[in-house]
Amino acid sequence: MTHAKGFCVRTGSQRGVFGLMTYAFRPGAGFRRFDAAAAQAEELARAFCGLPQGAGPGHALAAFKRAASYLDVPARVVQLIDALFAWTQPEDWRSSQTPIVWPRNDKLARKLGLKVRQVQNLLDRAVALRLVSHRDSPSGHRGGARAADGSIKWAYGIVLSPIGTRMAEFAGIAKRGAEEDEAIDSLKRRLTAARRRTATLAQAALDHEIPDSCAADELALAQVAARQMRGVRDMALLTSCVDEIEGRSRALEARLASALHVANSQAVSRESTNITSTDAADCVLSTTTTELQTAKAATSNGLEKASSRLGGALDPQEPTAVEDDLEKHGVDPDFIQAVATGLCGAREIGRRGWSEIVRLAEELASRHRIHRHAWQEANRLMGQRGAAAAIIATLQKYQAGDVDRPGAYLRGMSERASKGELNLGRTFHGLKDVSRSSAMTTLREGGDPLPFGALTRSAMRRQLVLSGKLSRSEADYRSKV
Repeated sequence: MTHAKGFCVRTGSQRGVFGLMTYAFRPGAGFRRFDAAAAQAEELARAFCGLPQGAGPGHALAAFKRAASYLDVPARVVQLIDALFAWTQPEDWRSSQTPIVWPRNDKLARKLGLKVRQVQNLLDRAVALRLVSHRDSPSGHRGGARAADGSIKWAYGIVLSPIGTRMAEFAGIAKRGAEEDEAIDSLKRRLTAARRRTATLAQAALDHEIPDSCAADELALAQVAARQMRGVRDMALLTSCVDEIEGRSRALEARLASALHVANSQAVSRESTNITSTDAADCVLSTTTTELQTAKAATSNGLEKASSRLGGALDPQEPTAVEDDLEKHGVDPDFIQAVATGLCGAREIGRRGWSEIVRLAEELASRHRIHRHAWQEANRLMGQRGAAAAIIATLQKYQAGDVDRPGAYLRGMSERASKGELNLGRTFHGLKDVSRSSAMTTLREGGDPLPFGALTRSAMRRQLVLSGKLSRSEADYRSKV
């Protein structure tokens, strides 16, 4: 070693010493890495004794592809193996041969649409998965030659023998995987059926207004379980989850059946108590008022006086076409209260009947500034019951955001009634369907039901207040009415 102007220069003998030291610490630098996976792959390659009788390379490749998804083999490795099989021949898979292919990495990269370094990584991954092995030439390059009959005379490159050796293993894995898939699909169908059954039971609990059924909680739990189990392949976990949801669904069904039986028994008891035989000697028909008023008299002097003269009973007049339509569609006071619960509130409509519905409609018409003449005209054309039902249907649509001016909408209904075109019973059944769908959406998503129209009006009021076009007091008043 010599020094000149601060530089250190090594002689040839010193460079040789440092080179020997480098090889001592990294003797395999630049060569293919050998590890446990590579050793197992070479052992599988040496164990290859040819494919079974009647089987060819296509059968071996198909067996591997069917098992690949159950062995967590990456899709790109599968594509690499598929590409390598394009260079092999049926003669290579006889018992006396070794299936070797020798494409260059750049050629593989072009075929797969990858970079050369990516192909090298995929080959290393295939060795780690014990799918291929390598036979290296003295120079480290791949190459080979075939005889006239197509058999390999000599070859260095990628050895595909491990796939042939593991062909029976792949077939067994694919068979067990298919059976497991079928079992998992069956469990997931059961889970879906249990979730749908729970949704049906929740709808029944809502329709029949059964308290303390916990139907909403059971439906939410079933939906969460169905979402969480979508990608699960753990048979024990999936089975326990399905059994749990099915058991809770059966328990909910039993609770609802018991509650419905009790409700039906009470209804039958009330009907038998209220029915009185008309043949009895002491059967006396009575009314709550001695002076019966006509529809015109009931609406001639304003809403307040008309309400006071009802006295709990309706005028005995001939039913109008609208009232006949309501009766035909089964729209009675209980039906109206179930559809318009927010408007009816806690009133005892089922006990007091149509008189309470008419009184409520008068109050609602006054509260929502529906002109007295519109109410009188509705009474004249539809009768007291029809007019009251029309008022409630109008305000129910107004709260849902489907009607902007209740008074004008009521006059339109009166005009259709005069032409015989008003189907109020069908309207109430439509409102019932909307009410059910809104309540079921609330059950699924949680929270209190709020109509879209109410949300829109509230947003518009806030915007007007912020822009200064509407005072806060006026906004509060509109929100109440």
